[in-house]
Amino acid sequence: MIYLEASLRVVPGKMKELMEVFEKEYLPVSNELGRKLVAQWTTTIGTLDEVVDLWAYEDLAHMQRFNEARAKSPAFAKASEHLRALIAYEEVRLMVPTPLSEMK
Repeated sequence: MIYLEASLRVVPGKMKELMEVFEKEYLPVSNELGRKLVAQWTTTIGTLDEVVDLWAYEDLAHMQRFNEARAKSPAFAKASEHLRALIAYEEVRLMVPTPLSEMK
């Protein structure tokens, strides 16, 4: 497995709206296209207005298939547009678990 960590800085005052758009629009279409959210957190200390998502892929080929499918999906484009309007900054990292990780 490989994991994509997406750290989203939410526009101040828009956290509730972002979470609603994520749950009702973005997550369902992401699942339909073959991507799985394995964890999501918000910060309570440190950087404020931040959401961190952890997405799982079987391998790079799986991630590529998802990227190709999302590029062709009007539903994903619409959900992404709604979500992007609520995000001030995004940082994405691709991570691979070490032998010590419980997540394989």
